[in-house]
Amino acid sequence: MEEEKKKPFTNVFQKLKNILRRMSKKKRAEDEAAKLAAEEAARQAEEAAKLAAEEEQKKLFEEQAKKRAAEQAEVARLMAEAEAAKEAKAKREAEAKAKKEAEEAARLQAIKDKEAKKKAAAKKAEAARKVASGEVGTKADQEKDRQYQEEVKRRAEQAKKRAEQDAEEEEQEESSIDPVTGEKIAVDEGPKLPACLDKYLKLAKTGDDIRVAISSIQAHPETSKNLVILGHNGFGTVRVGEDLARSYFELGFIKSDKIAKIKAKQLNKIGLEKLKDLKGGCLIIENSGLVSPQKLVEVIKNSAADVNDYIVVLTGEIDSLARFFEQNQEIVDEFVYLIDIHKIKERGMSIIARGYVKEKGYKADKTVLDRFKASLGSMEVGNIDRFLEYIDNVMKKCDDRESSNGDTGKKVITTEDF
Repeated sequence: MEEEKKKPFTNVFQKLKNILRRMSKKKRAEDEAAKLAAEEAARQAEEAAKLAAEEEQKKLFEEQAKKRAAEQAEVARLMAEAEAAKEAKAKREAEAKAKKEAEEAARLQAIKDKEAKKKAAAKKAEAARKVASGEVGTKADQEKDRQYQEEVKRRAEQAKKRAEQDAEEEEQEESSIDPVTGEKIAVDEGPKLPACLDKYLKLAKTGDDIRVAISSIQAHPETSKNLVILGHNGFGTVRVGEDLARSYFELGFIKSDKIAKIKAKQLNKIGLEKLKDLKGGCLIIENSGLVSPQKLVEVIKNSAADVNDYIVVLTGEIDSLARFFEQNQEIVDEFVYLIDIHKIKERGMSIIARGYVKEKGYKADKTVLDRFKASLGSMEVGNIDRFLEYIDNVMKKCDDRESSNGDTGKKVITTEDF
């Protein structure tokens, strides 16, 4: 009776769900920060509008006071002129008396107007001073501002705490944990890794994933050796799969150095008899989230040790792969090892370039490495395949240049080779 296959502690689908959960938490934290920034901007805009309105009201009061004073002066002048005209027909004494009375009335009115204007200006100045010093509405405004600042501080502390918890969870979950047993694995004690992997080992997450996979496979040779390479796109990581396949062969994990590469849509259309010559080797499927479920089940059965005995490497991006495994639970335990390279940025690509140049035996100074870095601007983010192909072309130009100059074999890349 065939012994029941041992279920691994974890699998690629569980890891993909954890990555998506952390990405979702990060997005929520970013949304919360954006919301706080918007609230702060709105509050500042409201305060600015309030100050502007108060200033406008102050100007309006001053203009109205000036207008009223001018109108009162004009009325007084007209009254004086009318009085003088009325008394013009009277005797000289009456005319002089009327004139004197009119002048006195005008003088008194002017004094009265001046005092009234002075009092109004003083009252407005006092009101403006109270607004500027915060005496008006001080308690309510201060309490409102205090509550807002406390809320901002509380949310910031919560966001920081969530980030620390996520980082701790990720470290506990991923750091050197054997996916077969769930126990910590000593990656430093594993086998010496082939040179073709050196360029990936300095990438923090990717390097750890590779070391864990190699050490775990060595410790559990009976476990499925199939791999999932998680890239930024559905394409661009086939070269990583090739390097891992070569490493499997060098380390004795597989029996043949044969490698077959195929796109998911092409695989859906072919019969598996075309894979009969792959026995003992490796099949790399690009953009594997597009493989039909039935076809992949066929491939898994065809790759079994008692049939054609080859390993399967799936490459693709996180969303499509997560959906694929969620819809095909019967095969998730056939994929235990995940190589995560989907967060790679410009710095990581530059690290790969330096390692690849060294791996191929070439030399390149900082100017050349900067040119490699600059070339990334014309490529898709994380497209390692296209980047390494570009470097291969530069190396070929270097060989051609040195051959024409009689310097064959020096392998020193210069800016002339771009």
